[in-house]
Amino acid sequence: MCPHAPQPCRGPSRRDLLRVGLLSAWGLGLADFWRLRARANDPYAGQAIPARAKACIVIWLAGGPAHLDTFDPKPEAPSDVKGEFQTIATSVPGLMISEVFPKLAQAMHQVTLIRSMTSPEAEHDRASHHLLTGYRPSPALVYPSYGSVVAKVREDAQAALPPYVAVPDAPAFSSSGYLTPAYDPFAVGDPSQAGFRVRDLTPPDRLTLERLRRRRAMVKTLDGFSADVPETPLTASRDQFAERAFELLTSGEAQSAFRIGEETAQIRDRYGRNPLGQACLLARRLVERGVPFVTINDRGPGPAGWDTHFQNFPTIKNTLAPPLDQGVSALLADLAERGLRDETLVIMMGEFGRTPKINANAGRDHHGRANSLIVAGAGVPGGQVLGKTDARGDTPTDRPITPADLAATLYTLLGIDPNRSFLTPDGQPIRLVTNGTVVRELLG
Repeated sequence: MCPHAPQPCRGPSRRDLLRVGLLSAWGLGLADFWRLRARANDPYAGQAIPARAKACIVIWLAGGPAHLDTFDPKPEAPSDVKGEFQTIATSVPGLMISEVFPKLAQAMHQVTLIRSMTSPEAEHDRASHHLLTGYRPSPALVYPSYGSVVAKVREDAQAALPPYVAVPDAPAFSSSGYLTPAYDPFAVGDPSQAGFRVRDLTPPDRLTLERLRRRRAMVKTLDGFSADVPETPLTASRDQFAERAFELLTSGEAQSAFRIGEETAQIRDRYGRNPLGQACLLARRLVERGVPFVTINDRGPGPAGWDTHFQNFPTIKNTLAPPLDQGVSALLADLAERGLRDETLVIMMGEFGRTPKINANAGRDHHGRANSLIVAGAGVPGGQVLGKTDARGDTPTDRPITPADLAATLYTLLGIDPNRSFLTPDGQPIRLVTNGTVVRELLG
């Protein structure tokens, strides 16, 4: 989706109407996407710190995966805790994970596994807000997601591509919060669909680029008749962003970045011909072309995603784990082969873990106290395990890490001072991170 700007109180001018006529054929949202940026509040500058990563890919496991059945198995626990899965060896001596991830098991030397993420939140929306912003939710303020912060800090006036992309769509609380909607993610749809096209980058069949260019030239000509009308900063910025939107619509670079069909059949098969696999492949294409933040929203094929209150074990084994195992392992390998691993931060996580005790429906329920996540790339040491939970997987007993700690670390790796502040709409400065400490073990 593309955010839409609020309309000014004055009526539309002839220039406004002509500009709408020019862009509406492909979606006014793209012009608004750029235009809203000019109205964003300026941040309080933080310290300049070197960036380890040029880009970040967040693989969001919507619903909250069961940590005991994925990356923190407890084979010695009672049967009503350990579950049905066996453990398998990995590429890291002594490290065992669930049998449902045979490909990722052979990639563990490339990643850091955190087994001690902890949060007091155990409701989907509240926990998602906490994990995706670093802040616990507040009734007074919605905080900006990591991707929106990166989009604001890293915006480049010359860039043809949006700075923050969501594939296929955006998770809850992955938006701009108290920033303007200009920093919301640009959602592109499911790249595994036949004939995949990004809606706002694809002209109707009846409208050729040549016809669009002629319309643009006509607008420029008519604009000349309004030269005697004083130009305000707002109208100047509208001209600037309409121009930028046109460049995005007609940019060969932007068009090519989303053409996943340009990949060979072998590469597409390597990632998996499914929504998650092709989303991982598209994310690689985007960061390769300079997009600084991509979120992959893995909801699985069903409405519940990783929210496995019912039939946890067959759902994970047969539905959720196979595409994740194939797609993420292919992504990690492909980034390394293309020389992108050291400049791309990859984080795989959900909003919380799940209860140690298996419920009456052969499922596991929400559990915020313990959660596991994967961090890779950007110089993050591989083969490392941070933290551990107790014998039941209920509570971290070593090196607890909070969402605020994750936020401080993510921003630091991307060259953004966690102490930097943005202004809310009422002028209140808010730090990007409060009560969070950089996880030094992730800096190498």
